[in-house]
Amino acid sequence: MKTTARKFTWKFIGYFSLFYALINLLLLMLFAYSMMRYSDRLTSGNLSAQSTETIQTLIDFSDEENMSITPELEKALKEQEGMLLIRDNKGQIIKVFNNEETLHTLSWYYLPGVTTWTLSERYQAIFIDRQPLVKAAELFDLRQNTELQHYMDEHNLSLFKQDMKNDKLEKVYGNFRTADVEKYWFMDLNNDNFNKYVLRETMRDDEYFLFVAENQHARDKRIIVDENGLFMDKDFVKDILSFLMWYFIFSLTIFFIILALAYFVSRNFARPLIHFVNWLNQLRQGIYKVPDNQAIYRRGRMRRKYRMYTTVDESIRELTEKLESDKTYQKRITALREEWIAGITHDLKTPLSSIYGYSKLLNSPIDISCEDRKRFAEIIEDKAMYIDSLLKDLNMTYQMKNDVFEFNKQMINVGDYVQTFIESFNHPNLHGVNQLNESIKLDKERMNRVLMNIVSNAFIYNDDIEVWINAFMEDGYIVIEIADNGKGIPESEIPYIFDRYYRGTNTSSNHEGSGLGLAVAKQIVENHDGKIEVNSSIAGTKFLIRLPKD
Repeated sequence: MKTTARKFTWKFIGYFSLFYALINLLLLMLFAYSMMRYSDRLTSGNLSAQSTETIQTLIDFSDEENMSITPELEKALKEQEGMLLIRDNKGQIIKVFNNEETLHTLSWYYLPGVTTWTLSERYQAIFIDRQPLVKAAELFDLRQNTELQHYMDEHNLSLFKQDMKNDKLEKVYGNFRTADVEKYWFMDLNNDNFNKYVLRETMRDDEYFLFVAENQHARDKRIIVDENGLFMDKDFVKDILSFLMWYFIFSLTIFFIILALAYFVSRNFARPLIHFVNWLNQLRQGIYKVPDNQAIYRRGRMRRKYRMYTTVDESIRELTEKLESDKTYQKRITALREEWIAGITHDLKTPLSSIYGYSKLLNSPIDISCEDRKRFAEIIEDKAMYIDSLLKDLNMTYQMKNDVFEFNKQMINVGDYVQTFIESFNHPNLHGVNQLNESIKLDKERMNRVLMNIVSNAFIYNDDIEVWINAFMEDGYIVIEIADNGKGIPESEIPYIFDRYYRGTNTSSNHEGSGLGLAVAKQIVENHDGKIEVNSSIAGTKFLIRLPKD
């Protein structure tokens, strides 16, 4: 039992652990997917703010002829509308990435929009910011005012002049409201990058100007590149690692709690299951009784916490009772069979002894009168007929049991049939009650045997009684009723009177029955697709033979 309980417990814990592991795996997969999606959205970070180490991880400059950049850097260049140049230590441009315009000398470009990194002793990377604000600043520095206005209108840009003394802005050109831009200008001065506008400062003629564009990618923080080339914020990465560490600790704690709960719950779940397994093992060993388990039952009922197993308990209980009933029945059948065999042996031995004795007497030299010889011969004939009848009963029983007995069924009027039987039986105390004018298919000879057995038993086992045979219709059946006013059959014997091996105890000492009569009668009726029933009391016995009309 302990081994079984341990197996149940470990199985239960295993299922709990597997379920918890799957849940964690699913959560981690969702987290990884979210990070990937988030990383994709972070690839538009400010390239000019990246460190040399970061840029080195994004550019493969091992082969001068086949220099390449990572997809993340390529995407960032397109989103920031910038160019990336690779220059050697002689100042020659050997590779340009994302070049969508005529390349000028570096001095031509807006200086604040140019960022350089030294990749190695031989190579240098140069990022040229070509966003609209940078191009507008270039046109402004070159004093190309007409072209600048067209460009600003095309890209929805505005130009403000900065009043540094009064911390105010004065609109020079564009559609943005001064008050709105001032608000976000102060936010930008405070390094708050969650900004509605993108601002670019420039200077001309010792005066400060501010180009303004609507920010399409407002973010809380600028980002850098991790070791895999994905742009991420250092603080963000730190927070993620901290979250993962605490999640691991929390998950481990929850796991041990779940293990403890699984152990506790499995013990409670396993206890009734172990009880049922032991119960079934007990049934297998032939012990048909409900185990007395105080841990499961209280006052004959399952404890409240195990009520979910009530259906299982009731089913096994019914099985136990059925097996116990069958065991009792088999014992009774075995006893009846032995009793029947003993009775058959006795019934055969007695007439055989008589036949043997009288035949020896007839063959002896003793002088026997003709009258005695005739009487002895009649006794021998009677005993032989009895043995023949007994053997026929046995033969018919087993033939019908194995469905090899043939019936000769014919259409017969029930009323005429009953009347003919009463007349042939020829007993003054046998009466007909009702003349039913209905026809049915039956084997007249076999049905005669049924009625003969029932009526004969009534007269044999009772003294001075009346017997009535009645025929009537009921619920689509033709019912032949044989009733008497005898002393009845003991109630304890009624369930067994149709058993093949059963012989009632209410017999007279001089009756030599085979014990097969009613068993044969029942088989004959059932072969007519009918049913035979018996009701008995101290006022008499009633047999009902129900035969289908069609």
